[in-house]
Amino acid sequence: MSPKSSQSGFSLIELLIVVSIIGIISAFAIPRLAASRAAAGDAVSKADLRNVMTAMVQYQLRFGVYPSAVADMTQVGFSPSSGVTFSTFKLETKDGSPSVHIHVQHSNSSNKWHAHYPFQGMAIEPR
Repeated sequence: MSPKSSQSGFSLIELLIVVSIIGIISAFAIPRLAASRAAAGDAVSKADLRNVMTAMVQYQLRFGVYPSAVADMTQVGFSPSSGVTFSTFKLETKDGSPSVHIHVQHSNSSNKWHAHYPFQGMAIEPR
């Protein structure tokens, strides 16, 4: 009777096949993950833009004027979400009425969002 030879482990070919399959799957998954993160960042940016416009109504009702900076909005309980940057927050006169011009962007997205409140109402547009 000859002794049984048992070799455990994977062959080089099996390992190469598994690594190739993982590479193919990640080639599809990574771009989709990046797109999902950008879409989530856009959603947070637009939500913050809507929330700041609502807070501006509260600010205007409380103080009788529109705020001139994002920092003023803390007086009515608004603070930007993590990752959201207000690149423009400017009080100006449009057609004889005071209006606030706002641009926001999230760190996970290259998209920028724009609003002009109350001149354009609650309309949020890509910039």
